[in-house]
Amino acid sequence: MKAIILALVLALATSTGALAQTVPPGTPLNMAPQPGSSQTANLLFEAMMAVAHSAATNPAASQAASMAYQHALQSYNTGDVTGANSQAINALIQANAAQPTQIPVLRSTIPQTSAVQTAPFPLAGGTVAQVDADAFVAQARGAVNACTAAKSPNTAAAATNLAAAQNDAAAGRYMNVRVEARAAVNLCAAAQSSR
Repeated sequence: MKAIILALVLALATSTGALAQTVPPGTPLNMAPQPGSSQTANLLFEAMMAVAHSAATNPAASQAASMAYQHALQSYNTGDVTGANSQAINALIQANAAQPTQIPVLRSTIPQTSAVQTAPFPLAGGTVAQVDADAFVAQARGAVNACTAAKSPNTAAAATNLAAAQNDAAAGRYMNVRVEARAAVNLCAAAQSSR
Protein backbone atom coordinates (compact mmCIF):
# COMPACT_ATOMS: atom_id res chain seq x y z
CA MET A 1 0.00 0.00 0.00
CA LYS A 2 2.87 2.33 0.90
CA ALA A 3 4.47 1.53 -2.43
CA ILE A 4 1.30 2.50 -4.36
CA ILE A 5 0.94 5.81 -2.50
CA LEU A 6 4.62 6.57 -2.99
CA ALA A 7 4.31 5.81 -6.71
CA LEU A 8 1.27 8.10 -7.02
CA VAL A 9 3.00 10.96 -5.19
CA LEU A 10 6.10 10.52 -7.31
CA ALA A 11 4.03 10.42 -10.53
CA LEU A 12 2.09 13.50 -9.45
CA ALA A 13 5.27 15.37 -8.58
CA THR A 14 6.94 14.62 -11.87
CA SER A 15 3.85 15.45 -13.95
CA THR A 16 3.35 18.73 -12.05
CA GLY A 17 6.99 19.59 -12.58
CA ALA A 18 6.63 18.94 -16.28
CA LEU A 19 3.51 21.12 -16.50
CA ALA A 20 4.82 24.06 -14.48
CA GLN A 21 7.73 25.76 -16.15
CA THR A 22 10.15 27.45 -13.83
CA VAL A 23 13.13 29.64 -14.37
CA PRO A 24 16.25 27.53 -14.13
CA PRO A 25 18.26 28.39 -11.05
CA GLY A 26 21.28 30.55 -11.67
CA THR A 27 19.76 32.42 -14.65
CA PRO A 28 21.21 35.95 -14.58
CA LEU A 29 18.76 38.84 -14.52
CA ASN A 30 17.86 40.46 -17.88
CA MET A 31 19.25 37.50 -19.78
CA ALA A 32 17.15 35.63 -22.28
CA PRO A 33 16.79 31.91 -21.66
CA GLN A 34 18.38 29.43 -24.02
CA PRO A 35 16.00 28.46 -26.82
CA GLY A 36 14.87 24.88 -26.58
CA SER A 37 15.13 24.76 -22.78
CA SER A 38 11.37 25.32 -22.32
CA GLN A 39 8.28 26.40 -24.16
CA THR A 40 8.53 29.89 -22.63
CA ALA A 41 12.18 30.11 -23.66
CA ASN A 42 11.22 29.31 -27.24
CA LEU A 43 8.45 31.91 -27.14
CA LEU A 44 10.83 34.55 -25.79
CA PHE A 45 13.36 33.70 -28.49
CA GLU A 46 10.70 34.06 -31.21
CA ALA A 47 9.62 37.41 -29.71
CA MET A 48 13.23 38.63 -29.65
CA MET A 49 13.69 37.68 -33.33
CA ALA A 50 10.40 39.38 -34.29
CA VAL A 51 11.45 42.57 -32.49
CA ALA A 52 14.79 42.57 -34.31
CA HIS A 53 13.07 42.02 -37.65
CA SER A 54 10.50 44.77 -37.03
CA ALA A 55 13.28 47.24 -36.18
CA ALA A 56 14.37 47.02 -39.81
CA THR A 57 10.97 46.77 -41.49
CA ASN A 58 8.51 48.66 -39.27
CA PRO A 59 10.19 51.06 -36.81
CA ALA A 60 6.86 52.35 -35.48
CA ALA A 61 5.77 48.86 -34.36
CA SER A 62 9.26 47.93 -33.20
CA GLN A 63 9.21 50.31 -30.24
CA ALA A 64 6.00 48.84 -28.75
CA ALA A 65 7.21 45.30 -29.46
CA SER A 66 10.55 45.98 -27.76
CA MET A 67 8.79 47.25 -24.63
CA ALA A 68 6.58 44.15 -24.49
CA TYR A 69 9.63 41.90 -24.96
CA GLN A 70 11.48 43.64 -22.10
CA HIS A 71 8.44 43.11 -19.84
CA ALA A 72 8.32 39.45 -20.87
CA LEU A 73 12.01 39.06 -20.05
CA GLN A 74 11.55 40.70 -16.64
CA SER A 75 8.57 38.47 -15.89
CA TYR A 76 10.59 35.40 -16.87
CA ASN A 77 13.54 36.42 -14.68
CA THR A 78 11.25 36.97 -11.66
CA GLY A 79 9.67 33.54 -12.10
CA ASP A 80 6.35 34.71 -13.55
CA VAL A 81 6.12 32.28 -16.46
CA THR A 82 2.48 33.10 -17.26
CA GLY A 83 3.27 36.82 -17.43
CA ALA A 84 6.33 36.08 -19.54
CA ASN A 85 4.25 34.05 -22.00
CA SER A 86 1.59 36.75 -22.17
CA GLN A 87 4.10 39.57 -22.73
CA ALA A 88 6.06 37.52 -25.30
CA ILE A 89 2.85 36.93 -27.27
CA ASN A 90 2.09 40.65 -26.99
CA ALA A 91 5.58 41.42 -28.33
CA LEU A 92 4.97 39.10 -31.29
CA ILE A 93 1.65 40.80 -32.01
CA GLN A 94 3.19 44.27 -31.79
CA ALA A 95 6.16 43.33 -33.97
CA ASN A 96 3.86 41.98 -36.69
CA ALA A 97 1.44 44.91 -36.62
CA ALA A 98 0.50 46.30 -40.00
CA GLN A 99 2.47 49.29 -41.17
CA PRO A 100 0.53 52.53 -41.47
CA THR A 101 -0.12 53.29 -45.11
CA GLN A 102 0.24 56.72 -46.59
CA ILE A 103 -2.62 57.72 -48.84
CA PRO A 104 -1.21 59.76 -51.70
CA VAL A 105 -2.63 63.24 -52.11
CA LEU A 106 -3.80 63.98 -55.61
CA ARG A 107 -2.60 67.33 -56.83
CA SER A 108 -4.20 69.40 -59.52
CA THR A 109 -2.56 69.32 -62.92
CA ILE A 110 -3.98 72.75 -63.76
CA PRO A 111 -1.43 75.54 -63.18
CA GLN A 112 -2.42 78.10 -60.55
CA THR A 113 -2.34 80.97 -63.06
CA SER A 114 -4.59 79.18 -65.53
CA ALA A 115 -7.24 81.09 -67.45
CA VAL A 116 -9.70 78.39 -66.37
CA GLN A 117 -9.33 79.42 -62.75
CA THR A 118 -9.15 83.19 -63.21
CA ALA A 119 -11.87 83.87 -65.79
CA PRO A 120 -15.44 82.60 -65.82
CA PHE A 121 -16.73 80.48 -68.66
CA PRO A 122 -17.48 82.87 -71.54
CA LEU A 123 -21.11 83.23 -72.64
CA ALA A 124 -21.99 83.84 -76.26
CA GLY A 125 -24.19 86.88 -75.48
CA GLY A 126 -21.96 88.50 -72.87
CA THR A 127 -22.38 88.28 -69.11
CA VAL A 128 -25.24 86.53 -67.36
CA ALA A 129 -26.94 89.88 -66.66
CA GLN A 130 -26.70 90.86 -70.35
CA VAL A 131 -28.17 87.57 -71.51
CA ASP A 132 -30.94 87.89 -68.92
CA ALA A 133 -31.73 91.47 -70.01
CA ASP A 134 -31.82 90.43 -73.68
CA ALA A 135 -34.32 87.70 -72.81
CA PHE A 136 -36.60 90.19 -71.02
CA VAL A 137 -36.41 92.62 -73.97
CA ALA A 138 -37.26 89.80 -76.40
CA GLN A 139 -40.24 88.80 -74.26
CA ALA A 140 -41.47 92.41 -74.11
CA ARG A 141 -40.99 92.78 -77.89
CA GLY A 142 -43.17 89.72 -78.46
CA ALA A 143 -45.84 91.06 -76.12
CA VAL A 144 -45.89 94.48 -77.89
CA ASN A 145 -46.16 92.73 -81.31
CA ALA A 146 -49.13 90.75 -79.96
CA CYS A 147 -50.75 93.99 -78.66
CA THR A 148 -50.22 95.69 -82.00
CA ALA A 149 -51.76 92.76 -83.85
CA ALA A 150 -54.76 92.76 -81.50
CA LYS A 151 -55.15 96.58 -81.79
CA SER A 152 -55.02 96.87 -77.99
CA PRO A 153 -55.48 100.28 -76.30
CA ASN A 154 -52.39 99.52 -74.14
CA THR A 155 -50.10 99.19 -77.17
CA ALA A 156 -48.68 102.74 -76.87
CA ALA A 157 -47.85 102.36 -73.16
CA ALA A 158 -46.34 98.92 -73.75
CA ALA A 159 -44.25 100.28 -76.67
CA THR A 160 -42.97 103.10 -74.44
CA ASN A 161 -41.87 100.56 -71.79
CA LEU A 162 -40.24 98.42 -74.49
CA ALA A 163 -38.26 101.40 -75.81
CA ALA A 164 -37.12 102.27 -72.26
CA ALA A 165 -36.08 98.66 -71.68
CA GLN A 166 -34.04 98.61 -74.91
CA ASN A 167 -32.31 101.90 -73.97
CA ASP A 168 -31.47 100.61 -70.47
CA ALA A 169 -30.15 97.34 -71.91
CA ALA A 170 -27.82 99.28 -74.19
CA ALA A 171 -26.68 101.45 -71.24
CA GLY A 172 -26.05 98.41 -68.99
CA ARG A 173 -28.80 99.17 -66.45
CA TYR A 174 -30.03 95.58 -66.31
CA MET A 175 -32.29 95.89 -63.25
CA ASN A 176 -34.26 98.65 -64.98
CA VAL A 177 -34.59 96.46 -68.08
CA ARG A 178 -36.27 93.76 -66.05
CA VAL A 179 -38.83 96.19 -64.53
CA GLU A 180 -39.67 97.93 -67.82
CA ALA A 181 -39.93 94.71 -69.82
CA ARG A 182 -42.27 93.18 -67.23
CA ALA A 183 -44.41 96.31 -67.32
CA ALA A 184 -44.74 96.02 -71.11
CA VAL A 185 -45.65 92.32 -70.87
CA ASN A 186 -48.16 92.98 -68.08
CA LEU A 187 -49.88 95.82 -70.08
CA CYS A 188 -50.33 93.55 -73.07
CA ALA A 189 -51.51 90.64 -70.92
CA ALA A 190 -54.08 92.88 -69.20
CA ALA A 191 -55.38 94.00 -72.60
CA GLN A 192 -55.64 90.38 -73.80
CA SER A 193 -57.53 89.24 -70.69
CA SER A 194 -60.03 92.11 -70.80
CA ARG A 195 -61.29 91.04 -74.21
